[in-house]
Amino acid sequence: MLRIIIITASSPDNGEKMRILIVEDDPLVTLALKMFLIELGHTVVGTAADTIGAVRVVEDGVNANLAIVDLYLARGSSGIETAVQIHHLSGVASVFLTCDAEGARAGRHAALGCLAKPLSGRQLATALNAIEALIQGRNVNDVPAELELFLMDPLTSCPGSFHRDDRQG
Repeated sequence: MLRIIIITASSPDNGEKMRILIVEDDPLVTLALKMFLIELGHTVVGTAADTIGAVRVVEDGVNANLAIVDLYLARGSSGIETAVQIHHLSGVASVFLTCDAEGARAGRHAALGCLAKPLSGRQLATALNAIEALIQGRNVNDVPAELELFLMDPLTSCPGSFHRDDRQG
C-alpha cells in the first residue's frame, strides 16, 4: 500500500525535474504514484506492468533518467531482471519500490537503491530529491531512512555503475 500525501517540493538546484518510467503491476499504485510525481513536477514518461512492457517502452525510445520498479511484477516478472534490462538497453538507473527490502538487496547489482513500501508522500519526495542528486552527480548529504542506497562509489559518492557513458554499444 502506498500512502500519498500531496506536498510540493522544489528541486535542490531548481533545475529540470526527472523523467521517470514507472514499472508497477498494481494499477492503483501506478496511478497514485503517477499523480504524485506529476504534482512534484516530474514527468512520467511511461508505465509498464511487467518486464516485457518495460522493455517495449524503452525500445520505443522513451527518454527517462530514472525507473521506479516494483520487485514483483505481473505475469511472474522479476523487478530485478526488469531493472537489469532497462539499464542494459538505455543506461537508465532504477530504484526499487517494494515491501520486500530484503528481496531488493538481492538485486543490489541492478538498482541505485530501494524504497520500502508503504511510505508517505513526504518520504517519497525527500527520497526523490536524494536520488535526483545522485543521478546528477551531486553529493547527497541527507539520505532519508526510507531509502537504502546500493552501489555507491565511496570516493565520489556517486552511483558506481550507472553512468550513461558506461553502456556497451
